[in-house]
Amino acid sequence: MSAPMKPGDRVRVTSRNHLPRYAAGDQGTVLRMTATDPSGTRSYVVAMDKDGFGKTAPVFAEQEIELDV
Repeated sequence: MSAPMKPGDRVRVTSRNHLPRYAAGDQGTVLRMTATDPSGTRSYVVAMDKDGFGKTAPVFAEQEIELDV
């Protein structure tokens, strides 16, 4: 298991994304980790660039996003 992402980390959507509004490569900023399910998978609230500041932020499972380095 990888280290958790932290608030402020820049991320991009992977091809394993399950949210229909976002395509692989879309970028955003982690706001916070919301939960870890029983299998250990983390979920993150991400402010997506394409949505603009202050809009509702989607929740992604950790395999749906990766650090944008």
